[in-house]
Amino acid sequence: MDAEAEFDELLARYAASDDVAERSRMDDELWARFGTDGAVFISDMSGFSRTTRALGIAHFLSHIHEMRPIIARAIGEHSGILLKAETDNCYAYFREVDDALNASMQVNAELAERNRGKADPDKMFVSIGIDYGRLLLIGELEFFGDPVNTASKLGEDLAARSEILLTRRAMDQVTGDFEKEPDKRQERISGIDIDYVAFDMAIRA
Repeated sequence: MDAEAEFDELLARYAASDDVAERSRMDDELWARFGTDGAVFISDMSGFSRTTRALGIAHFLSHIHEMRPIIARAIGEHSGILLKAETDNCYAYFREVDDALNASMQVNAELAERNRGKADPDKMFVSIGIDYGRLLLIGELEFFGDPVNTASKLGEDLAARSEILLTRRAMDQVTGDFEKEPDKRQERISGIDIDYVAFDMAIRA
């Protein structure tokens, strides 16, 4: 049985049970089988509504088509797993925050080079959120957990174009030195407070 089928079977058993003790045992089983620690990377392309209204959906879809290989390559080159790409979002898992951060920096560097000399409507930008913690990783297909939810808030709701936002707990995992202290911020969104930093500097060797 593959990971996705096994996960679905466990969830179905959980949903069908009304016994609190049995549900607790199945919850433990889910985490024992699929639980892991790691970094969550979620990217979102900037300017969807504005670009689509001005130039049409085909123009933006062409940007998505061009963007995905750039992000996929950066993720792969930094030991990450691209789990899925949905419309203009990409979702990836990394063992280490350093790798997620360096992949993010590579994406922005490639886009900056790609955008050079282009008219504004033809430029592409991405916003990225990164969190770290305990999550459920279903093979190389999907993940669930608080770090996924938080990274989504950062990448899709809070990050401006070309920004890389990391939670404080993700920053605590970073091993490199920085040329200057990252910009510390806090936001309350969907009823939770998120402490995070805006990052725009490469890790020095």
